[in-house]
Amino acid sequence: MKNKKGLIAGIVILLVLLGVYIGLKVAGPKEEEEQTEEKEITAFEINAEDIAQVSIENNGVLYTFVKEEETWKYTEDENFPLNQAVVSNLVSGITAVNAQRELKDIENPEDYGLSEPKSKVTVTDKDNTQTVLNFGDDNEAVSGAYMSIGNNEKIYLVNSSVKTDLQFEKNDLAEMEELPQIAVGNIQKVEISSENGVKTLQEEEAGGLWNLYKEDGSQVSVDTAKVNDYMNHFSGLNWVDFVSYDVSDLAAYGLDNPKKITVFYEEEQESEETSEETDTEEEEEEEPVMAQKEFVLLVGNADENGNYYVKTADSSYIYTMAASTVDEMMNLASDELVSSLVTDYSLADLDKVTIERTGETYVLTREETEVKKGDSEETTTETKYYLNDEEIQYEEISDFYSKVSGLEWQSMTEGQNGENAEITITFEKEGGIQDKVAYYSYDENFYLVTKTDGSQMLVNKMKVREMIEAFDRMIENWKK
Repeated sequence: MKNKKGLIAGIVILLVLLGVYIGLKVAGPKEEEEQTEEKEITAFEINAEDIAQVSIENNGVLYTFVKEEETWKYTEDENFPLNQAVVSNLVSGITAVNAQRELKDIENPEDYGLSEPKSKVTVTDKDNTQTVLNFGDDNEAVSGAYMSIGNNEKIYLVNSSVKTDLQFEKNDLAEMEELPQIAVGNIQKVEISSENGVKTLQEEEAGGLWNLYKEDGSQVSVDTAKVNDYMNHFSGLNWVDFVSYDVSDLAAYGLDNPKKITVFYEEEQESEETSEETDTEEEEEEEPVMAQKEFVLLVGNADENGNYYVKTADSSYIYTMAASTVDEMMNLASDELVSSLVTDYSLADLDKVTIERTGETYVLTREETEVKKGDSEETTTETKYYLNDEEIQYEEISDFYSKVSGLEWQSMTEGQNGENAEITITFEKEGGIQDKVAYYSYDENFYLVTKTDGSQMLVNKMKVREMIEAFDRMIENWKK
């Protein structure tokens, strides 16, 4: 009997709990629905066209903007290069301030940080009517901030972004000058001037080759691909921060005796239309007119964040630029730019290759002619190679030249002297290339290689021997 009563009591308790659960399930969605139905209310609203003046006070610093016709003026500093878009965005952020809710029956505004607000906005319309918006403490739980109007007559909980958008510093308002976006392929020369002298990276007139001229006047041939990588630094330059428009004390920024980066480049010049289009004649596409340009960046000291103070030569504004960007532009180091190849000349780009070996001289030349295709007017380019004016097939010279152009140096060296070169190869192209490369036996591991530009390098002995043997085989077969 007792067991039966216990079973009945258990069933009753289970039914009660099930009823409570169902009740909560039914009540839950309604409560949630009621919460989602709560709509934002408008705390303050004004048409942007009706605003004549806006004053923003942040941590005791006052910024006053007066609108004259369609232009905003910064009254505290009329010479400041004010960014109109930035001010317009600030103003648009307060033209319609919505609140999550309005607080009722508030006895102590100081409890919400509104007795002495850190941020305050005074909006003056064209009728000279003023409205003061005070911003107090944050409510991080709901990503909100407390705002009151006037003398705290009404207090609202608004989105915290309304408050944070009004917190800025003076230099955040500056309109920065545009930097040239220089196309890599249009750069012709870069000069880096410092206390050590001037380094110049320059494209030669023919062959698309680049040379680096060091501070001491010495010249080094560099890798075109590595030059292009270096030039990429100039194609997307950006300022970090605006610093000042006052250049009366350049020494404070290290700009009284700056380092200097000069980029010489060309830029397509917009042509003016001088003739009218006709329906009967199609205008021929004109070649773009290229104008010569020069960009000069002056580099001073680093600021507390490690960025450099900089200015352009023709500007009176001072900025900061990222240290990584400036350091990469200043780093015109030969070991960073020089090719890993001993010689980087394609046979198709040369007029003549002269080889001196065991007292004999051999001259390899290339000749291109236009040949008609059958009976048609179309032509094709035919290339022939000659060794000492006798025709030689490309297949007979390809093994030797592939080994010449594939040689890599192991390390650069200085002050070494070579005597009785085992082989000397001179590369020539009219108006551009005249590079003599001599190979000297050095030790059991390396050959010493010297070049016209004065550079010296050590090259794997086995690889050089393979190249010399390929040359000897070519000459032997040619003589047969």
